[in-house]
Amino acid sequence: MIQNFLNPKGVRKLIALTLIFGLLMVSSFLVYTMGGTKLAYVHGFYIPIIISGIIFSVPGGLITAFFASLLSGPIMPFDVALEIAQPSQSWMLRSLFFFMVGGLSGIGAKIIKAYLQDLENRLITDSVTQLLNSRGLIEEWHQNFMPKQDMKPSLVILRIHELSSIEAILNPDEMDQLFNNVARVLKNVAKDLGVIATLEAGTFALLLYGSKKVKETIAKCRHELGNVFTINNIPVFVNIFYGIAEIHNTRESIIDFLHRGRIAADKAIRNNSEIAFFEVEDETQLLRNAKIVHDLSTAIASPELKLFYQPQIKLETGRVERLEALVRWQHPELGMIPPSEFIPLAEGTLLINPFTKWVLDQTLSQLASWREKGCDLCVSINFSMKNFYDSTIFDLIHQSLQKYKIPAQKLEIEVTETAFAANLHQVADVLHTLREMGVRIAIDDFGTGQSSLHYLLELPLDVVKIDQVFIRNMLENPDAEAIVRSAILLGHELKLEVVAEGVQSEAEFRKLRDLRCDYGQGFYFAEPMASDFISSWLLKESPQSR
Repeated sequence: MIQNFLNPKGVRKLIALTLIFGLLMVSSFLVYTMGGTKLAYVHGFYIPIIISGIIFSVPGGLITAFFASLLSGPIMPFDVALEIAQPSQSWMLRSLFFFMVGGLSGIGAKIIKAYLQDLENRLITDSVTQLLNSRGLIEEWHQNFMPKQDMKPSLVILRIHELSSIEAILNPDEMDQLFNNVARVLKNVAKDLGVIATLEAGTFALLLYGSKKVKETIAKCRHELGNVFTINNIPVFVNIFYGIAEIHNTRESIIDFLHRGRIAADKAIRNNSEIAFFEVEDETQLLRNAKIVHDLSTAIASPELKLFYQPQIKLETGRVERLEALVRWQHPELGMIPPSEFIPLAEGTLLINPFTKWVLDQTLSQLASWREKGCDLCVSINFSMKNFYDSTIFDLIHQSLQKYKIPAQKLEIEVTETAFAANLHQVADVLHTLREMGVRIAIDDFGTGQSSLHYLLELPLDVVKIDQVFIRNMLENPDAEAIVRSAILLGHELKLEVVAEGVQSEAEFRKLRDLRCDYGQGFYFAEPMASDFISSWLLKESPQSR
């Protein structure tokens, strides 16, 4: 509003001129009708002079002062009733003050305008790259995009991945240099194609005027930016991902499109695909994920979460010696949520620790109940490696085993092969600590990771669980059978027990038994069951006759 007053344009400027002219005429009329310049009404001329100086700067103030001097000069009597003219020195001194006030008000207004303009630039410009920031992009949208209903713009979000890793190499000034290098390339590539903005550190926006050259523009950006930047002779590898949000209606808020573009960029990062388009399903899934994470915090202490147990059968004898504890979540609104959906979300938050502590406590409590009934079983629990970042987890395991009087070797902790591959030395330290406690260690989903077999030598393992994808295909695919056979032989050579996951048919069971696999787990033997059902099953329906 202040800027509109200080810098009127178009109709506003015409209104300002009319107002100033009107004030001059009113001041002149008031001075004359009230008896002349002998009274203080003559000072009313300062009002249009100051206003003119503020709006039209020094020239406006001086010009208005000139007209005010004419209107209040020799032609205006000192005393209208007595028809006494003004002394020359009186109106000349007044005119001098008029010009001084007009010039000073113009100079002052110019300084204020410059300050306000600088302040506005700071508010809408990123201080590092000197590109528009989010606020500036929003203003640009309202001024130059929303009025043009026939325009079909597109929004591209560029996001530098793993900024924290780069920040570990570069200091803050060097990070600014990196962002400036990216901004300079974007200016060269897209300066005539749209508007460029910096949304936050490492995230840029290209608001293109049209949608036809989106892929071409991204291709140019990828080519010009590359992946390696040299900052102060330090080569830095940078992954830049692109999220595209198509804009079909310019009447919508740019904030919504920025949100969708960010979602698309995050999807590109998750899929490691470099470029991704926003889809409505993406936003729906994010809302679902947010609800799951929110509701999990209360579900941990409520009956919504339940533990189911799936037997692991000793293939040679048909006896049940082990169980795996599996979590099931019956959400009151979303229905049954599989662990493969909510556990990865929990791993991204601090909820993974109270969640795993709940699983540990419930499992050991149930195991103690079975032991009282004469069932000597070993139960395995899936742990996330993030659980072991909690310094209290080892004490908790030890205290829980003592609380329920469970021998440590009756507890088996499963960790996925991908967790091993992520940080071998850290995992080794964790597992050695568990081994010293007497807890058994199992590697889950064996064969699906990307690491070498080196960790089989480095880690204190007790059990290898062959992933079900190999079991499912081994009867029809000789390569899958060879992998299963090799995994069993390798496990036995290393004195490890081998469990086959996902056994679904008698033919698979017999094949695994022929290959001398130690244990089988899958729907062929039994589905995961609640504690009450598994207790009855253990007593009455254990397939010992097979």
